Amino acid sequence: MIDMAEHEDWSAHDDAQLRGTLATLWADVDALPLPDVRFVRARGVRRRRQRALALTAAAAAAAVVVGSVGFSQLGRDASLPVTPSTRTTGAPVPTAAPTAAPTASATADPLAEPGLLPLPGEWEDTLDLPKSSVTITPVTKGGGVECGDTLGAPSRQEAITQDNSPVSGGATYWRTDRAEAAANTLIQGVSTCQVGPSFKVRSEYVGAYAVFSYSTPEAGSGWFAVVPGGEGVVLLQVVDPAFSDVSLGGFTRTEVSALAEVARQRLERYGSGPGSSATASSTAAPAIIGPTGSTRALSEDMPVSGAQPVPTSPLFVAASQWRSQALSGGTATSAGRGALEGSSAVASCETDAQQDGIGGRVGVVSVMAGTGTSSYVGRQRVQLDESSTPSAQQSYVAARLAEANALYAKGCTFPNGTVKATAGPSQGTYRLDTVFTDGSATLSEWVGVTAQKTAGAVSTVVITKMSDPKQGFAELDRLLMLARQK
Repeated sequence: MIDMAEHEDWSAHDDAQLRGTLATLWADVDALPLPDVRFVRARGVRRRRQRALALTAAAAAAAVVVGSVGFSQLGRDASLPVTPSTRTTGAPVPTAAPTAAPTASATADPLAEPGLLPLPGEWEDTLDLPKSSVTITPVTKGGGVECGDTLGAPSRQEAITQDNSPVSGGATYWRTDRAEAAANTLIQGVSTCQVGPSFKVRSEYVGAYAVFSYSTPEAGSGWFAVVPGGEGVVLLQVVDPAFSDVSLGGFTRTEVSALAEVARQRLERYGSGPGSSATASSTAAPAIIGPTGSTRALSEDMPVSGAQPVPTSPLFVAASQWRSQALSGGTATSAGRGALEGSSAVASCETDAQQDGIGGRVGVVSVMAGTGTSSYVGRQRVQLDESSTPSAQQSYVAARLAEANALYAKGCTFPNGTVKATAGPSQGTYRLDTVFTDGSATLSEWVGVTAQKTAGAVSTVVITKMSDPKQGFAELDRLLMLARQK
């Protein structure tokens, strides 16, 4: 037995090295046959027990018996439903391109077997299901797509079942030359979906793809993932009827995100160009485009305000793409430094003191429609974590999204009035109305926050002036869609 007195100088660096070693052991342990799990209900119980054992062992001695197979369960802690702010290891939901957990059957090219949508083995590997338990059946007759009818008839649809289990799922594909626009429409449809009076959808992640969970006492719980790629978009669904609350179920955000990443990679390889294995439906509805302008993000060289070093301008929505009839009245838009030079607060209820406590690179681009100081129509802030580990970057993004939503949702007060918050139809969007006690005209701004495709990047978009205020949320959704592509 190792004397723990020899490890009083145990450091975070040592801990990181230990966890890296344990992660390699994870792949070896995964090569062992899985027990015959007949019902997915048992997976939740097993995970909670694994978590308790792992935490107890870590508290006793993080460095003891590194080579023990029993300690390899620490490497599987990423599959547990731990909140992002406390996760310290494992394969988190990446902000750009997560990869599925390593498996014994992995090859140099895991996508070598053709297929537009995830294959049975990929559902099993990413969702931790028993081998050879998943069956995929093509859906040839239209029966509707739960929470996905906003895009019309799909080009391709598959149903997924698991042997001896109530778990099921599906993968639905729409082919379109405007994948990002279609994904944005699908994201809005899922986030506002109401299958029943107690059906509650929660946004778990929005970036290169979007992940949602849902809970309902009547029909169990489950997950959705909206995945754009190639020349189309896919809606994945996992149904877990044994649990009415998704937090008690047998699946995690990490697993569903790994499945979404597999789908994204397959779309990029097999869903583009003349060699595409997708067959477009003649009855499929045309892609729904944003209210105005291009739906494909462009890049411009723009001045970025903030303490150096700031995020580079390609991480921001091009100022010219803010232009629209509803937002700028059709006037061309451009970037300008404006009056916010040196401040990282971009929306009502934010303060410099509050923002100063946030690490990472921070930069702001202000957008104007015209040349005068009164012509500013909005601004975008990008916060970028530069940690070397994906888990740290994911935790940073999750923290920024959570704190922004909490701040904007409750509004605030100030000596001369109150800021009232109204939630928008899309997740993470708000209208903030500043009402002055001295009778001054109410000021409105539309604020939205989203993760970006770049790992560790978060965007906050603020519209401060609208030619057509009724289109405020629609224009905000359009700009957030462009930001997510960055």
